[in-house]
Amino acid sequence: MAIALRRPATEAPEAGIDHVTISTADCAAAKALYARALAPLGFAVVFDWPDGGRAYLGPPADRSRLWLVEQAEPARAALSLAAGDRSAVDAFYTAALAAGASPVSAPAFRPEYTATTYAATVRDADGNTVEAICRHARPAPGAERAA
Repeated sequence: MAIALRRPATEAPEAGIDHVTISTADCAAAKALYARALAPLGFAVVFDWPDGGRAYLGPPADRSRLWLVEQAEPARAALSLAAGDRSAVDAFYTAALAAGASPVSAPAFRPEYTATTYAATVRDADGNTVEAICRHARPAPGAERAA
């Protein structure tokens, strides 16, 4: 009888962050905000459990990466999500504000991070902050580069 000595590459354990949990006082409201705000970053609701006060979001072809969990006394979290380009950061910010988030910092280059970092941050109703960040953005033609 043959015994596999190691797992095939398709079954290798992943490293890194599996998921992030954000607690909320109102899961339905948080789900509506995050689903709309994170759509430009490729996220969607992949599992919804209204009776359990939970919703799970992630890329549709992947497992959930962001868990929303209703709690009587929600804690605060700060979350940064990768954006593919400047337009995805801009679309995230616009969608988040339209969905009811409060502005923290408008889309802009962040030279305090790197010369090519472009990001925007919002705050949800529970006080959590969410940032969309593109680390390899190009300045608009003719714009000065951050030093």
